[in-house]
Amino acid sequence: MTMIEVDHDVSRKLLETARQLGITRNGVLRQLLKLDNPTFPYTKEGIPENGTKSTPHQSFKNIQDELIPHIVKVLYENGGKATKTAVENEIFTLFQHEFEKPYYNETVSHGVPRWRHHIAWAKERAKQRHGFIKSASESGRGIWELTDEGIAYYENSH
Repeated sequence: MTMIEVDHDVSRKLLETARQLGITRNGVLRQLLKLDNPTFPYTKEGIPENGTKSTPHQSFKNIQDELIPHIVKVLYENGGKATKTAVENEIFTLFQHEFEKPYYNETVSHGVPRWRHHIAWAKERAKQRHGFIKSASESGRGIWELTDEGIAYYENSH
């Protein structure tokens, strides 16, 4: 996968459009560029548009980035903070159809299943790249808490 840089306004508009259309940001770009035979014909929920099962690599184009809005939503709906385990459980439930596949249950570093590893990295991206989640020194070990920016992101997107 090739990564591209876009400014904040472009990223925000892509996200807004993707939510309105119920697709990913990549899907918005593919439609705009009129690319035939998209490699990612999925809604933002990760369910193929044709209703068939997909291979693990097709369901998410960039799983960690695509999990961020869901993590923010879970935290927001739990009063702005929740335990790591509670967030993982809710995200697993949202994507159970995908995370139950063998690929996502393979253990990666430290014996952690791949699905849990992706959630942890998505949280780190939300914290480091976007400033949506407080550090452990601010909220406590094992507690994930939204920053004011994370709250504003959720409220502006819903």
